[in-house]
Amino acid sequence: MKEMIDYDVIIIGSGMGGLHAGIYLQGKNPALRTLIVEKNRYPGGYVSGFTNRGFYFDSAAEGMLDVENSRAYKAIQEFGFKQKFHKMKTNQAYYINDKKFNMYSDFEKFLDEIKIQHPDQVEGVKSLFDTCHEIKSEIEQCGLFESKITFGKVLKVIFKYKTLRKYARKSFKDLLDEFITDKQLFEYFNLFCLWFGLKFEEIDAPVAAVILSSAFTKGIQYPNGGMGTFALNLVKQYEATGGTLKYRTTVKKIVVKRNVVKGVELEDGTLVKSKYVISNGDLYKTVFDYVGKNHFRKRYLSRIQKLRKSISGYMMYLGLEDIDLSEYPAHFIIGKNSDIVPKVRNEHIDLESVGVRISSNIDPSQKNGSKTSLIVLGFANKKWNNNWNTGNSKKKPIEYRELKKNVMQKLISKIEKIIPNISRHISLKRLATPFTFERFNLSSEGAWYGPEWNQKLPKFKSPIKNLFFAGSNVSGGGVTTAMHSGLTTGKFLLKKIEKDYLKKSFYPVFSKDTIIAASEVLTDLLQESLDGKKKK
Repeated sequence: MKEMIDYDVIIIGSGMGGLHAGIYLQGKNPALRTLIVEKNRYPGGYVSGFTNRGFYFDSAAEGMLDVENSRAYKAIQEFGFKQKFHKMKTNQAYYINDKKFNMYSDFEKFLDEIKIQHPDQVEGVKSLFDTCHEIKSEIEQCGLFESKITFGKVLKVIFKYKTLRKYARKSFKDLLDEFITDKQLFEYFNLFCLWFGLKFEEIDAPVAAVILSSAFTKGIQYPNGGMGTFALNLVKQYEATGGTLKYRTTVKKIVVKRNVVKGVELEDGTLVKSKYVISNGDLYKTVFDYVGKNHFRKRYLSRIQKLRKSISGYMMYLGLEDIDLSEYPAHFIIGKNSDIVPKVRNEHIDLESVGVRISSNIDPSQKNGSKTSLIVLGFANKKWNNNWNTGNSKKKPIEYRELKKNVMQKLISKIEKIIPNISRHISLKRLATPFTFERFNLSSEGAWYGPEWNQKLPKFKSPIKNLFFAGSNVSGGGVTTAMHSGLTTGKFLLKKIEKDYLKKSFYPVFSKDTIIAASEVLTDLLQESLDGKKKK
């Protein structure tokens, strides 16, 4: 077995959780030697992008809710990170039964649209948002946005914050039912359920209230240059403070001896030693494949096995030439969408209601001469149509490719009803399926959001000593949520490293650069040692 240079911390995966853990550790202590290993040739996981024949595409995620005001973004700004964002004018537009509805991010414009198309719902919508703003304000006042929930905070909710108390045990559906009588509006608000791949009944009212309040005051933001550029800028920040990232490097095994992490073994047999490991990878694969079930108690294994995986889907990437798409919304949905989740759970796919993304209508710099890109997406899972015509085979037969062609043709026909003659301008088309997402992101069954959000997720501290988790697998879905998860793990680990150093159970791995960065610390330690000898 080959051995690589030792590191203090190894981070598996350069998704948002992994990158933010690395940025925090290196930003706070540049003398540390941290390594992020990434199986792909690009960073970001689901927050990434790629270019094919001159066309740029976001791989998956296509925006972030109020990211500039998030605690996670403000935290990395303290280390000098900078990123320009574009605010989207509409959270979403809808084409339903030959009618178009714009869900503007500006609440007054959104209300004007309601007045035109649903005049009898205006007062109900106003009351709904007044309630959402009040719930969000009370959550902020009592400190529930902080990770540590104390008994005192709970008492405040019970006795002081009446609105939050009223809706604490209610669902998103309960919240809407109280104010909205026209079910057509449920189609619009279902957008925020689809962000989790859940139904109205499965999302808590306070969570929905915070999302609605933020979406119509702060809005959705999109990074200049695309999601891929955002991930690359995070890597630059990480490397600028001494971090190391290795692409096309796949972990085969997390090495554990006597319930203590010792490092990782790579797919090529290389052993990389480290005192601490953070896995930003799939939780199920980390526990059962990287570590192995023999290292965990049955109760913990049972808990991981019982976690429900979130929904997956398909994405069609279209490269278009010589067509002007500027008149269309950047994000829009075709067809009714409120029944998507139950339909996919029962029938394993939905091709009737699809989302369309035109990122160049948010960030014009993404247009490349006459070339522009468009993405069509929807929900599905691996089981559809006999595992997408693959049966139980690991190889993808010709039937799989033929099925993908048929799906793409159906999707093109659907969007052509909104964008006439688009098929004449297609010079590139690709379809990603749940199998694609599983292969590139190593997510179990191609899950888009890790485990389903509406269940108790494991802590970021694993039962294995010095093994930690980060990302959506322990925090729930969402870009900023995963960012914050990485910072939380990084912050905890840094404190642990400092304690272990004081207890002399941790000795940092020093390189030439590390020695220069930590020269003052080393001098002080040497002087203390000499002073101790003189006293003796």
